[in-house]
Amino acid sequence: MVKKKNRPAAAAWRVLGLMTNVGITLAAAVLIGYYMGHYLDKWLLHRTDSWFTIVFALFGIAAGFRAVFRMLNQSLDGGGKE
Repeated sequence: MVKKKNRPAAAAWRVLGLMTNVGITLAAAVLIGYYMGHYLDKWLLHRTDSWFTIVFALFGIAAGFRAVFRMLNQSLDGGGKE
């Protein structure tokens, strides 16, 4: 039987992957919300105001933080273990 000595390296890669996923998830949620609001402003208000941009950007921020918190809770509860 071969013992695996690379366990710390595997754990480091797993943490790096989690942190990368957190950043991408948060950025993507904010950008999607912003561009949805921007599109609605151009379509409905003919770009006279930016209310939809602001509101949907805030929705994107909230959705991003919710997704990040759920991801971290699942990881800390042991859902990420093999």
